[in-house]
Amino acid sequence: MSIHRLLRKRKPIVAVLLLGFLLGQTVMVHAEKIENVSTAAIAINGKVVNGINPIKIDGVYFLPFVQLAKALGYNYIKFEEKTLTYEVTDGSTDIRITMGGTQAKKGNEYVNIKAPRWINNTAYVSLHAGGALFNSYITFKTENGSIQVQKPAQQYIVHSGDTLWNISRLHHTTIDALKSANNLTSNIIKDGQVLKLPNSGSPKEMEPVKEHEPVKDSSNASVATQRKKVLDAAKQYIGAVYKYGATAAEAPRLFDCSSYTQLVFSQAGISLPRVSRDQASKGVAVTQLEAGDLMFFTIKDSYSDGRVAHVGIYMGDGSMIHASSSLGVAITKNVMQNRYWASNYLFSKRVIK
Repeated sequence: MSIHRLLRKRKPIVAVLLLGFLLGQTVMVHAEKIENVSTAAIAINGKVVNGINPIKIDGVYFLPFVQLAKALGYNYIKFEEKTLTYEVTDGSTDIRITMGGTQAKKGNEYVNIKAPRWINNTAYVSLHAGGALFNSYITFKTENGSIQVQKPAQQYIVHSGDTLWNISRLHHTTIDALKSANNLTSNIIKDGQVLKLPNSGSPKEMEPVKEHEPVKDSSNASVATQRKKVLDAAKQYIGAVYKYGATAAEAPRLFDCSSYTQLVFSQAGISLPRVSRDQASKGVAVTQLEAGDLMFFTIKDSYSDGRVAHVGIYMGDGSMIHASSSLGVAITKNVMQNRYWASNYLFSKRVIK
């Protein structure tokens, strides 16, 4: 019998954890106590946004992964049944988790987490793991039985395998800043330890390592023609509504920032990745902008790690056309004189050349 079928036969109160390989090797088994918990309100920064159905495994709270992802705006969700792997995105970063795995992938970085569980055909992640994956600090409030989400995270819970180096890398800060914020006199940290993240306002992600990665260009048009095609296509969708993690099937009615740029550039024969952080790895960095260049921003109100979180298209006259969470597809005039966008600006890349 396959591991998937065995896992699906778990009882709701007592589950079996399988360790090791099923083919030709001994399988170690021990019982886990699983407790159902009443449906809980999920509150982000004190505001209730949804309900969620937690469970407790050996006394530790776990949340249904898909419910949590959607509550936090990660609406693009793919599931690989063969490997029990989920991939979700909010348009900024891809997150991949596999049931039973103690490392997840967040963009091109790896995050140490408590292993996700597959119970009754549902993926569950611990509160700590959910926080590490979604740049949040997630706790259970016993007074009213609610799930409280602090977003962006101001605290981080250490997981087995973490070091100050990998935590500083994930949050685009430094080891010294982490030590200073937590009054640490050594680099030793332990599983379950709560670390205060250094005051944001500071961290900003620099260009991804693969900054000269080429783009696939199926057009034989001149640079000037491609730039015009991109801007003409971009203007067609002015007024379309914004949705975090919008799917390709929802375009052109709904977009997030990167599904918008991906579609627009595809109409000029240029292939871009799905999420903004991956798009930022394409092309070459520029400081003197021209029409059709991609502009990248962080969003301090959503991400404490200074990541690439938004992308727009420079129009050549100081303006940017983009899918904005507040306005949908719209033009922001004099973007670098706009206080909000100027303070969140990271860098620009040229993919038309």
